[in-house]
Amino acid sequence: DPKRNARDSHVPVLAPLPIGFAVFMVHLATIPITGTGINPARSFGAAVIYNKEKAWDDQWIFWVGPFIGAAAAAIYHQYLLRAGAIKALGSFRSNTNV
Repeated sequence: DPKRNARDSHVPVLAPLPIGFAVFMVHLATIPITGTGINPARSFGAAVIYNKEKAWDDQWIFWVGPFIGAAAAAIYHQYLLRAGAIKALGSFRSNTNV
C-alpha cells in the first residue's frame, strides 16, 4: 500500500520466521504426496516432462488455489483494511477540526 510507511507497519520484524516455518511444514507434509511441488511452475514443469495421466490429475489445484487466495486477499484489502483506514481517517479529521 503506497500510503503506508514501513515504520508504520504493524508487522513485527520477525514475521519471516513463521512464514518460513509454515513453508517448511508444507514441504515435510507434501514430500510423499507431490514431491513438494508447492510452486505451480515447478509442478507444471515436472508434469510436462513426466507427461503421464497421474502427473496431470491434481495439476488444477496448483493454479486454482493461488487465484482464489489472491482474490480473497484483494477483497480483504479493498473492503476491510482500506474501508477501516478511511473510516478511521475520517473520524480523525473530524476530531481535529473541533
